[in-house]
Amino acid sequence: MTDKQTKSVIMQWLIPTVILVIILVVMLTDFSTQSQQAAADNVAKSYVNAAEKYAEEVKYEIQGMAAAGKTIIQLICEEPGISEKKVVEMERALYENSDAYAVVYYGGRGLGVMHDGLKVEITEARYFQGIKDGLIKKSREQKEAAAPMISYTYVFNDEIGIGNSAIVAALTGGSGEDLLLMYYPVKKLDGLFIQPEFESNAFYTVISPDGQIIKVNGSGQGLVEGGNIWKILEDSGHDSDLLQKVEVRMKNKTSGSFTANIGGVDRRVVYAPVGINNWTLLVGIDQSYVDKQIDREWSNSENMIYRLVMAVGVFLGIVVVINIISRLRSNEKRKKLEQKADTDLLTGLNNKLATERKMKEYMEKHPKEQALLFVLDVDNFKKINDTLGHAFGDEVLSALGHRMASIFRSSDIIGRTGGDEFMILLKKLDSEEILEKEAKKLCDFFKDFQVGEYVKYAATASIGAAVFPKDGNDFESMYKAADSALYTAKKRGKSQLAFYGEENDKSEGIKRVERESKVVK
Repeated sequence: MTDKQTKSVIMQWLIPTVILVIILVVMLTDFSTQSQQAAADNVAKSYVNAAEKYAEEVKYEIQGMAAAGKTIIQLICEEPGISEKKVVEMERALYENSDAYAVVYYGGRGLGVMHDGLKVEITEARYFQGIKDGLIKKSREQKEAAAPMISYTYVFNDEIGIGNSAIVAALTGGSGEDLLLMYYPVKKLDGLFIQPEFESNAFYTVISPDGQIIKVNGSGQGLVEGGNIWKILEDSGHDSDLLQKVEVRMKNKTSGSFTANIGGVDRRVVYAPVGINNWTLLVGIDQSYVDKQIDREWSNSENMIYRLVMAVGVFLGIVVVINIISRLRSNEKRKKLEQKADTDLLTGLNNKLATERKMKEYMEKHPKEQALLFVLDVDNFKKINDTLGHAFGDEVLSALGHRMASIFRSSDIIGRTGGDEFMILLKKLDSEEILEKEAKKLCDFFKDFQVGEYVKYAATASIGAAVFPKDGNDFESMYKAADSALYTAKKRGKSQLAFYGEENDKSEGIKRVERESKVVK
């Protein structure tokens, strides 16, 4: 290598090295003046993030308590004059298949009836009237209840003769007068507070907006369920103005932290909204533990880079693993709950709300992709119920739903939107030929459709169809178009399929579909 080449190589490395040294000197100088505060801020932020994560888990756990009761309250409300015996049977089934230690039904007057048939006085309970008034108000504000309304409350003593501290999930499916109360022991939340992040150096507690302690776990000396966190702190000599500011932030559903001495131990208390009833999750971490973490974050300039890189790498690795595991579990729970909430129990299809939401989302995201919307009514369905019974009518609807789902793609959206009304959105249909083919497929489906083992019944349907985006550029306009086509089909004598605009558009393609798409009775 020549001297010129050597000089060139040296300069290639020297210049970036000098620049790097200058940058490092600047970073180290700045780090020496700000690193300690930054370390404290980073630790506090990580604690708040952890509290938000735990609060989210508490939220999903509490919401899951009432999931099993939705079907029961719907069945009760949908059957006027239901017998007490039948109610008790459903209550018992709910009790045996949930973690509730008591299930009580209140029918608007008199005593409540428990899952074991015993009558209990709950109207005088301090928490009952608040639940009842709140749900009645919700039901009046909501003109058409699409799903059971749910309220949660904490009861220090349940006042139904058992005397447990409980979280009560109250459900109504109608006017708000019919109430189903599910009592869950507060200790059901214990499993959520076994967190490795702070080991034995923290306590966990859930409090109500007025500061009542709902649940406490860990090293929270001096904290008891049913007590008041603000009174405990005030009695310990804490600044009342600071406590009021913190209380206001909690009521505004804001996350944050503050320092306090609880049970004779200095703590860093982080808090996050649970998302139910303005409840808040508090995590009180020993200050000595916090200081150690800050010290590990903060180091002198001699080993700053090594320690910072290693500490951040390990810390992020632990946080990522914990978050992945936690998120997977939370997502799984959430997915199951969402799937259950979106499903029509009778047919296994999407229910009305889920159907409309998914169709709206698809049309908004794919405004130019051609799709086909069907709206169909089962012909003479009232006659089926009147002559063959509601049970057989349910069998017809169930068979329709499950078999329709089998003839279309899993990516298509199929839902039951009313008693005997269904909607189908077929995605990504590129040509008129495919539109006609899919329309004929639906009609052919009804040619061979039969249900019943002993009484064979061949159901027919009137079908209206509209093409997206030709007949409408959003869900509302598409539904109006398909519904208009459905009206045309019914005018023809039912057991017919009609496309939107057929009366005005007499192209050969439309005529061909019209001829081939008649549903055979």
